[in-house]
Amino acid sequence: MFQLKIDQEGLSDGLGHAPHLVLVQETQPESPGSATAQQHEKKGGMPQLEFADFPPQLIWLAISFALLLLLMSKVALPRVANAIEQREARIKGDLDRAERVKIDADAALAAYQKTIADARAKAQVELRQAQAAVAAETAQREAAFAQQLAQRTKVAEDGIAAAKTRAVADLRGVGAEVTGNVLRKVAGLNLSAAQVQTAVDAAMTER
Repeated sequence: MFQLKIDQEGLSDGLGHAPHLVLVQETQPESPGSATAQQHEKKGGMPQLEFADFPPQLIWLAISFALLLLLMSKVALPRVANAIEQREARIKGDLDRAERVKIDADAALAAYQKTIADARAKAQVELRQAQAAVAAETAQREAAFAQQLAQRTKVAEDGIAAAKTRAVADLRGVGAEVTGNVLRKVAGLNLSAAQVQTAVDAAMTER
């Protein structure tokens, strides 16, 4: 060890020299630890591998492990557990929200399907009603047309029957007149019109 000392001789002489510093090296006795380290160095080994030093190292290791475990259990592990709980709560909340959204979606889908089914049923009912109304109107029109046709047919048949009656009557009159003329000119018979008409009517009735 080096120390600085003031030279006292320079102060004591009367020559008036200025004092100066002197560097002095002091020697100290070596401690047992340094001797042990020197012995280890001389042996060429490491202090950590000396079996005689294992018990203190194990004790300090146990103390360090206990302190580390205590520190982990009091500081780190609660924070980790809190973070895990928060994450689980967040995940559970997300799952709950997803379940609620799924329930709402299912309800909306059911309502939509019900609305579609109701609309289809209503459309079918209205279609059947429209078809029934069209069928009823068509039947009514057909009945009215059939009635009108029957009336026209009856009128036509009546007209035809009347025309036939008139034609037959005219034919009988013409036949009686022609027959009377033929008998008068050919046979020289002069029959009355009533007799000739009776004979023509009898002949036409037989036909």
